[in-house]
Amino acid sequence: MTEEEIKALQDKITELTDANERITKNRDDIIGEKRDIQSRIGEKDDALKLLAEEKLKLSGDMDGLKVFYEKEKVDAVAKLQEALDGERNSNRKIAYDKEFNANIDMFHASHKDAGKAMLSNALTISYNDQGEKTTSYMHDGAEVANNAKDFQSWASESGVYKLAWCGHN
Repeated sequence: MTEEEIKALQDKITELTDANERITKNRDDIIGEKRDIQSRIGEKDDALKLLAEEKLKLSGDMDGLKVFYEKEKVDAVAKLQEALDGERNSNRKIAYDKEFNANIDMFHASHKDAGKAMLSNALTISYNDQGEKTTSYMHDGAEVANNAKDFQSWASESGVYKLAWCGHN
């Protein structure tokens, strides 16, 4: 490469780096504006709710006030449920990945792709009514294990899994 070509490449790198910094700054500015707008919308919604509540109180509309409070309660429960569902989904993903990774190495390298498909079809992470995590490994519609160790033990004796399992041909 000539010095001119090297200089041209360095100039291009500088140009691209500057463009990347501008794009990143623009993105950050847009995110900041979005958060500011969301905050202002939330403040206005809160003010409108307070105004509606005060209007009902001043008019002496106790039935309307009761309906208002019930709606507020339902909305609050819905928001909490949505947050809980989001947290559970996040926790479910973490637990799923942990269980999946605890088992994927049992498959022989030449059967890794098939093993991933088999394992993803078998593994289920869910939550019971008390909010406790439950792990299930299913095969042909029946639960065969509820943890990685038991699944590996079952798989070592199961025909289709045994074929793809490390050390078994």
